[in-house]
Amino acid sequence: MSSTLPPTSEPHTVSSLIRTISVLEEENARLHCRITNKPGLSLTREGRAVRRVVTLVEPITDLIAEYDRREIQAAGQQDLSDPEMILPTTEQQRTYRAYEKLIQWCPSVHKVVGPAAKADTAGLEIAFACKELQKGADGARADDSATLKIAVAQWLNESQPCPDPPFNLREKNGRGFNHEITGKLLCPVDYDWANADVRTAIREFHPDFRVTAHCWPSFLYADGEYDPAMPAKGLFKGKYLVMAFRCVFTSPGSTQNEVSCGNIPQVSRPSRTRQQSRHHVAKILKMNTVQPRAIAYVATQLRFALSSCSCWMIVDEDFNHEEFYHNIVDYFELPSSPQKAAELNDLLLWWNLKIFGRGSVSHYRPQPVHSLSVSLSRKA
Repeated sequence: MSSTLPPTSEPHTVSSLIRTISVLEEENARLHCRITNKPGLSLTREGRAVRRVVTLVEPITDLIAEYDRREIQAAGQQDLSDPEMILPTTEQQRTYRAYEKLIQWCPSVHKVVGPAAKADTAGLEIAFACKELQKGADGARADDSATLKIAVAQWLNESQPCPDPPFNLREKNGRGFNHEITGKLLCPVDYDWANADVRTAIREFHPDFRVTAHCWPSFLYADGEYDPAMPAKGLFKGKYLVMAFRCVFTSPGSTQNEVSCGNIPQVSRPSRTRQQSRHHVAKILKMNTVQPRAIAYVATQLRFALSSCSCWMIVDEDFNHEEFYHNIVDYFELPSSPQKAAELNDLLLWWNLKIFGRGSVSHYRPQPVHSLSVSLSRKA
């Protein structure tokens, strides 16, 4: 700290102590201003992206700690070929991937932890930034949970045949496996919900019919249909999954545009006036393409909305929401083969057409201009 305190030789009178406190308060105010008075920057608002496109539950401090750990390791110039070198664990790799997403969607983080950070205030800035980002992150997740809690009940009540009994918009104790409709949507595709004995076994927590994150729930599949011979067919094309994504990222009213969940999406485009006036989450985040982590986040939120769990918790009975989220993220980000990567690319194209329409195609499927006629003719 660069402040100049009153000389220590001066007697500690009441007036000298008051001056000392005044100097310290002034210095603290200057430091606080350096952190908070940044034009156009709202850390809390920026933090609302964290749960939606970065990580479901991990504290922001954990992501930054993993970055610091790697920086310290790199400073030691450890050779990756050294047999005694301790390689990062799967969990550390996952945390660092989330950190990379964090600095992509919350650029303020890089300013306080990167090379440009000022050493004399780095600790204070990081603490302040993490606190504000965390506030925005958890607030957004709570808001989305509250929105989907009501929206999902409305969608189901408007479905045919009408649910009996209808769903309460405010209470969730009639959802989950307590209701035939939500039970079918939540049922793992590995089990046959149409079988009365299976339904009973699930409701009674039979060990052979546990509902865990190791099974995909029916609502993830188009029309809830699962083919054991082709387990990826229709996966992540569920009608309510797409509606929930629109509800969170492109406003609740846009769910009315849901027309088809087939392999050729039919896009209902809003009028020019509505396009210009809407300030939805995707626009605020400047998210022009569907992000796999956004799909994972919405799937987790939808699973929670369909359940009878009254308040957000990571583990609901045997079902671990965090593990479920990571399974989806890994499915998209860690393809098992080049063929799988191509399939996922097509799946994301399907999603982008459903959410952003044909007018935004240049964002999610840019042309390979280097291999087209204009570029080729210049090289000839």
